[in-house]
Amino acid sequence: MAAPHSPHLEWDDYPCDGLLLENINYYLRRAFDNLDVERLFPGKNIKRRLIRPDSVVERKISLQMDNGTIRCLRAYRAQHNNDCGIFKGGIRWDPLVTRDEVVALSSGMTWKCALARIPFGGAKGGVEVDPTNLSFSEKERLAKAYMRVFNDILGPDKDVPAPDMGTDTQVMAWMFKRYTELCADRTVPGIVTGKPIELFGSYGRTEATGFGLILCVNNFFPIKNKTVIVQGFGNVGMHAALKAVRMKAKVIGVIDPGLFGGGVFNKAGIDIEDMYALRVEHGTEALKEKYQANSEADSLLETACDILLPCARENVINIHNAPRIKTACIGEGANGPTTPGAYVQLINRGVAFVPDVLANAGGVIVSYFEWLQNLHEEYWEEEEILARLEQKLSQAAKRLKTYTADKNVDIRTAAYMMAIERIANARQYLGAQ
Repeated sequence: MAAPHSPHLEWDDYPCDGLLLENINYYLRRAFDNLDVERLFPGKNIKRRLIRPDSVVERKISLQMDNGTIRCLRAYRAQHNNDCGIFKGGIRWDPLVTRDEVVALSSGMTWKCALARIPFGGAKGGVEVDPTNLSFSEKERLAKAYMRVFNDILGPDKDVPAPDMGTDTQVMAWMFKRYTELCADRTVPGIVTGKPIELFGSYGRTEATGFGLILCVNNFFPIKNKTVIVQGFGNVGMHAALKAVRMKAKVIGVIDPGLFGGGVFNKAGIDIEDMYALRVEHGTEALKEKYQANSEADSLLETACDILLPCARENVINIHNAPRIKTACIGEGANGPTTPGAYVQLINRGVAFVPDVLANAGGVIVSYFEWLQNLHEEYWEEEEILARLEQKLSQAAKRLKTYTADKNVDIRTAAYMMAIERIANARQYLGAQ
């Protein structure tokens, strides 16, 4: 399936590089304008009602450190929209977490769920903290404290968290435990997703976002025999690289300054299966010892390849480095990795995009499957889960390709337009009060 044609975009249509919330809201306004929502929903104030989050809660967590001192941490939960289902979104622990970032990510979840047609709305949580500086016991206290301070707005039929940057299955297990205690020891497995398999988790959840990214890209830009560079070798990037080589692509570059001190490059192809096994079986130190950086991160990001997969932070591809990006296709594994200014440059150069609002939806789709299993007290086999994931993403990709061509807009605008239509129609049925 070829990548959708994108019409030429004018520079005046886009800002340069803003913060993630500014970028998402700009894409939304462009989608609103192309939809002509005032004509479709006269007098309903749809733009304002759908851009603004329903709720943003900031609370203080007093975390007791191992040495007995107390740290005061800012913690957030943004609930953007639940017209199509309960709130859903991850919790990130990161020193750069801000209120606006959490709001932006909750908005992205709203449109992601609508585009994938799963019955969730968007939410996101965060704590302004560097988890690498916390001990195991400090992380446990933080996880349980987060669940305690936000307990009133979370629940399996209200708002269901999941792992994100800086958190993992262990953190979800602690949160599940604390919620169970708060519910008078009633077991409520559906309170979080991304749990360990042994604690009501789902097969396929860990690899879902990375695998889903490759399945998505393949629907628009077949990856067999293509060269791939992966930026970020965390959970998403590692599993994306693994899935890519298993689908007969050749990964020639892996960029992760925090892990390798730069990037690992091999024109003949990197042994991703070996990298994966080393990390899973022996940890990051063994991986770093064998695979040492032989390239600067920035220069490897700009190295020629067929497919570039940014799988780490937002704004990695921007107006400064976009002129030097040499790839035919960008699949966005991270949230907001390409700024609007860079996006317009690359689209006008003919670079195909698989936008984040669809490309990294695999995680929330399998989270939905986990939530369903918890509700029905079932365990599905991994083969069934991955087959359902592939079907969901293939259907969404097909709808998006058709819609993009019908509306004659770029693929990112089309994705937002489709999601907005779905949620705006739901809101119309629900009424204003």
